[in-house]
Amino acid sequence: MFKTLLLISLAAAVAMADEYSFDIENIEPKSYEYGGYLRADNKTQRLREQEDKYQNQLRVEGLLDFSYFYDIFTFKASGVGTYEYIHNKTAQTESHFNELYIDSKLNVNHSFLVGKKSLMWGKGYFFNPVAFLDRKKDPTDPTVAREGFIVTKYGYNKSFSGSLKNLTLDLVYLRADGNINRDYYLLNTDKKASDNFAAKLYLLWYDTDIDLIYSYSDKTNEKIGADFSKNIDINFEVHGEYAKFVNNGYSYLLGVRYLTDFELTIISEYLYQSEGLTKAEIETSSNIAPFIAKDYAITSFTQKEPFDLLYFSIYYKNMTNLQDHSQQNRVGALYAFKNNTEIDISYNINSGGSLSEFGKKQAEDFIWLRFTLNY
Repeated sequence: MFKTLLLISLAAAVAMADEYSFDIENIEPKSYEYGGYLRADNKTQRLREQEDKYQNQLRVEGLLDFSYFYDIFTFKASGVGTYEYIHNKTAQTESHFNELYIDSKLNVNHSFLVGKKSLMWGKGYFFNPVAFLDRKKDPTDPTVAREGFIVTKYGYNKSFSGSLKNLTLDLVYLRADGNINRDYYLLNTDKKASDNFAAKLYLLWYDTDIDLIYSYSDKTNEKIGADFSKNIDINFEVHGEYAKFVNNGYSYLLGVRYLTDFELTIISEYLYQSEGLTKAEIETSSNIAPFIAKDYAITSFTQKEPFDLLYFSIYYKNMTNLQDHSQQNRVGALYAFKNNTEIDISYNINSGGSLSEFGKKQAEDFIWLRFTLNY
């Protein structure tokens, strides 16, 4: 009888152990991770003063992020390939690495990185005046992944228990010439080989994120900058940036982000550029680069799941040139499927006088359809 009870107890114990067992491999951190997307954008545009009244533009883009972790090292690669086609006109393909670097965490306080990296400095959502060593954002599509520059970066990080909770110091070196960081060489140093250094001090002080930035180049003016971000309430954030070219102009940005009780997200920013163009200068300028005026206001409204429609959102965005009062308005809807697929469709219109910034745009208005598969 005792043996029988013992066997039953052992069987029950094995069964319970099996029920509550776990695989240690499932909780150990993986040595790698990956993700990315496949995206197709189609714009059907109505053109101003063109032989062809309408134009169809297709862009297909694939992005793959891959990270590998070994001991103190992290290897990161982010590759992008694109295909662009304008009906009856051009077709082209292009590929590059947005990021390709090795980061080593030497100890709890010190780290060192070398390779191609997007630093993503600044607190602004649509603009970043203090992003001295980054490519400019496209305010019409601010969340799109941007290509970095080849840099070396040293980082120091320290946590505290007082009103100053965290301090981080980043020291960055960027070499630019005809072979390395060629875009920086062409756009920022007027085709002059240059050595560029930057330092960014981050402080988490009284629950406020603060960055103090200094940038030196042996070929262009020095730059200084500062930014901040502060949560006034759990659903209300304010941020700002200030950038100054020593012995030259300056720019600043002020913005807010607010989430209502019914999940309407409002983002609004004001940008001022002392060296930007006035209304009269815009009218006579042949410069087609975007956002060349002295000041702009951009506001977006995004309503999540209106009328309790799951995975659905609608939005409206206005960009206004405050010099000539020309505008771009966008209204759209996005649906996110359960299989990590999104469909985004919007109507966009450029309005203003014939000599204004947005009134000069080749496209008078367009329908923008975007399909994204995330993985």
